[in-house]
Amino acid sequence: MEKKKIEVIPYLSFSGNCEEALNTYIKAFGGEIHYMSRWTEETFDITPEQIGKVMHVGFSIGGTRRAAGDDFAGSGVNTDIKLMVHMDSEEEALHTISVLAESGSVLSPLKPHPKPDDGGCGSVIKDRFGFTWIITCPNPAKKKGRIKYWRKVICSSMSHAINAGCEKTSIPP
Repeated sequence: MEKKKIEVIPYLSFSGNCEEALNTYIKAFGGEIHYMSRWTEETFDITPEQIGKVMHVGFSIGGTRRAAGDDFAGSGVNTDIKLMVHMDSEEEALHTISVLAESGSVLSPLKPHPKPDDGGCGSVIKDRFGFTWIITCPNPAKKKGRIKYWRKVICSSMSHAINAGCEKTSIPP
């Protein structure tokens, strides 16, 4: 596997008060929320108490990216840190999962995240040293669909532009 620069992202788990905690941290240290998704009636998987709570949030404090979510699988707040790494492809993610799972265990196999985060896939692994890793990658099924969709939109727009007398340009296949 090609060596490249990767970013290990601390992942914090909360028991229903993730958004409140992040607002407190950002108020204390400065920072920003980059994205946030919430559990819905269609996506909750443990208890209806999840509905409206934070499924995933990406944020930064200072120059450090972090991620978090409300975790309803445990009992109480889990202050154990999880390490999250975004891989560029499903192939890289599967390789990483395989290496981390040696003498460890795959707690959740690589699969698409629930909507609205289904543009990505994730797996959870506990390595032989006791650390929990969240390995993510783009959802290959969604990536292909998005490319086809945008190519169709662009081609349609070009067709209208050409018919209106604009100069023709090319789109890579």
